Amino acid sequence: MTILVIGAVIGLLVFIQSWVYKKFWRTGLSAVVKFSSKEAFEGDKLFLLEEFTNKKFLPLPWLFVEFKLSSHLHFNGDSGNVQGSIRAQRDLFSIKIFERIRRKIPFLASKRGFYTLREVGVKASNLLHTKRFEGYFGTYQELTVYPKLIDDAEDIAMLYKNMDAMMLSNALINPDPFEFKGIRDYMPTDSLKNINFKASAIQQQLMVNIHAPVSAKRLEVVLNLQPYSTHDYKEVYEQAIRLAATIASRYINQDVQLGFYTNGRDNNAKPTPRVNMGQSSAHLQSILSALAHLNTSNVPSPIAPHLEQITDNTAIYVIISSYYGEDLAAALRQLKESNISYMVIMPMEARHIYDAPMGDNITIWQATK
Repeated sequence: MTILVIGAVIGLLVFIQSWVYKKFWRTGLSAVVKFSSKEAFEGDKLFLLEEFTNKKFLPLPWLFVEFKLSSHLHFNGDSGNVQGSIRAQRDLFSIKIFERIRRKIPFLASKRGFYTLREVGVKASNLLHTKRFEGYFGTYQELTVYPKLIDDAEDIAMLYKNMDAMMLSNALINPDPFEFKGIRDYMPTDSLKNINFKASAIQQQLMVNIHAPVSAKRLEVVLNLQPYSTHDYKEVYEQAIRLAATIASRYINQDVQLGFYTNGRDNNAKPTPRVNMGQSSAHLQSILSALAHLNTSNVPSPIAPHLEQITDNTAIYVIISSYYGEDLAAALRQLKESNISYMVIMPMEARHIYDAPMGDNITIWQATK
């Protein structure tokens, strides 16, 4: 009889604790998982911050946590399950009454891109681990990984030298009406708007203002991601993207007005928005963000129609393109005939360099070693 009573009591306790856990396991439970930063560059080390809080008089001896991230985020001693481009991170915790657990996991942002974390799945069990309960915590975390900036190697320095030379040769574009240099006698070729009437009255002859010329510190980076061969090597395009980011960073930091255009598309196969001329740090961030969102697997539109519409001859166009077809060559000839200043940088594999086109404004850059 005693054994039956004890058995009945144990059975009742098991039932009660199972019922209590089923009803209250999620009460007072919170899960927060986020990135330590919202922006980073390729190769940067970041942290995944986890925080789980149990605000109730009920311990959670078994708490399974699962969420999905890109496999391009590399964790030390990777304990996750990687399937294709998705990595499922699974962890097991035990949380006491009114306890908060924090954990910081280092990881490497190995590839540029735009990464999100949308939800955290949790599974709990009762004390005897006889029942399992599931739930989700909604979240939305973003991480934008910008392209890595290329070091100032000798070949990059040569590209800078060529661009600086073009800016210098394009210096006498327009006189700056706010940069006064002096006064001289009027000549028939002078514009009437430059006449200095006060000086003319004193000298009893027409005098004109002299304005100092200003350099054309306006660049537009045009990134063409059209395939340049039937055997695409994605690293060439990644290097082209890094080169665009490096050029933008250098010249914006030198107070050069810089714009950006690409025919590349994002993960949704949508065209990347054009970034108009600007020179602030926020402007550079917009360009880097546009580059981070590019998906080189999506087929871009031809670049030639865009080049054919260029009419602004006050800017220098830096065209980064591994592709060089007849349509592009024709568009470049049109730019030249329209007195548009441009230079073409062709990132190429070493095995294709000897087949590259030759031209005064074409620079071949070995993108892969």
